[in-house]
Amino acid sequence: MKKYLLIIPIALAFGCHDYKADIDKLQKEKQDLVQSTNYKDSTLMSYINEINEIETNISSIEQKQANISENSKTSELKGSQIERINENIKAINDLMKENKDRIAVLNNKLKNSNIKIGEFQKMVASLNEQIGEKDKQLADLNTKLESLNTEVAKLNTDVGTLTASNTERQATIEDQTTKLHTAYYTTGTFKELQTKQVVNKEGGFLGIGRNKKVKTNFNSSAFNTIDITKTSTIPLDAKDASVLTNHPTDSYTIEHKGKEVSNLTITDPEKFWKASKYLVVVVDK
Repeated sequence: MKKYLLIIPIALAFGCHDYKADIDKLQKEKQDLVQSTNYKDSTLMSYINEINEIETNISSIEQKQANISENSKTSELKGSQIERINENIKAINDLMKENKDRIAVLNNKLKNSNIKIGEFQKMVASLNEQIGEKDKQLADLNTKLESLNTEVAKLNTDVGTLTASNTERQATIEDQTTKLHTAYYTTGTFKELQTKQVVNKEGGFLGIGRNKKVKTNFNSSAFNTIDITKTSTIPLDAKDASVLTNHPTDSYTIEHKGKEVSNLTITDPEKFWKASKYLVVVVDK
């Protein structure tokens, strides 16, 4: 009987404690711990992803810098090379901006996070240093590009000036060549040529023995223009013809067709036109 009396109070004493509350508390602590761990894991992954993206961008920047260096090796840059350099520098500028934005986001996350992650903070500081160094390199590249663009603009101006000068020189040469190859001729009876103020009669006595001569100040509009490199035959179609201007007789022939003169053929153009660039032929019709 005494044994039962001792057991009952002990059982009663244990029965008074709320074990369910303890279990609930432990479960909540476990849940909080899991959530905290998950939060830390997700935060760490977020940091790692941001850092990986930044490092990938830095690698891309270094590759583009190498491309610029490769394209800048030659002393004379082509338009396509300059275009590629411009594109690479623009891409570097864009990547640098993206890196700075990511670093700012990462810094804010670290600052606002309750988690103290010393290693990440060191990594971010290192990334900041790398980006600062790239900023200096980019500034140097931009300066070189500006200098390059100035040189290209000067070259374009020089080329434009040379082109204009060559065009002008070519025009002068063509004009001089045209003048060298241009000659003038006129044909007609003496009366016709006299009316056109090309010829007259000089010398003699009382109208006797006067010679037919080309006027000193003849009317140039009465002449036809020819290219001596292309024209060697002057049509006459007359009963007779005589050359009034001074041309070597062995530099031309007067062709006949039957009893009539058909044309004047220049056999030695250089010799013929050297004497005079004007040809006057008097014909009898």
